[in-house]
Amino acid sequence: RSSSSGGGRASSLQRSKNRPFEFPADRPIRVRVLDVDALSMQELHRAFAFTLVRRLPAEACVKIASRIAVFRDNYSQAAYENLLRDCSRIFGPQHGPELLALFTRCHATISVPFLLDYTRRFGTFSRKFIAGQVEQSLRPAFFDFIRYQGKGGVRPLPLVVSKPWALSSYTRLMAKSYLKSKLHEQLKLYGHIPQKQLEVDTADDLPVEA
Repeated sequence: RSSSSGGGRASSLQRSKNRPFEFPADRPIRVRVLDVDALSMQELHRAFAFTLVRRLPAEACVKIASRIAVFRDNYSQAAYENLLRDCSRIFGPQHGPELLALFTRCHATISVPFLLDYTRRFGTFSRKFIAGQVEQSLRPAFFDFIRYQGKGGVRPLPLVVSKPWALSSYTRLMAKSYLKSKLHEQLKLYGHIPQKQLEVDTADDLPVEA
């Protein structure tokens, strides 16, 4: 009897290893639940950034940062509803519930430069996105041989391919917004964003509505 029970346990363990989402019915299941509302603002911002780059490719993370920047140009109920709809579509059905729970609590306070820099440091672009960027640069347009005469008449590779370490490569992927213009201006004038500004996870110029 003992040997048969041992074999049953071994087989149940084997089944759980092969299929991790199937649990034996005769054993208790321990579930750990994160109380998001108990987190401090700094912990919440870093938890969202960490989960975002872990679950999604870098191009999707840049879209989220860009969407937040566009939303802050026009605070309104309609803009908020559009923000949630667009970001839910980017999150996707698999990771949407996890990311949306964090996003709805920090979208108004998280720093966009911090999120962009976090994506630059820890994010990874998908192969499909990189291949599309390279393919686009290899399709010559009219008068490219004149426009890029100083570079052999060939359009250079996109910055996310040639300079993935540069923050400017990520700001160029953002949609038009005041924050994008501000970041681009700083990079153009000084060549960098102050490290202190990138390390602060909370935005410093939020309106009263936030």
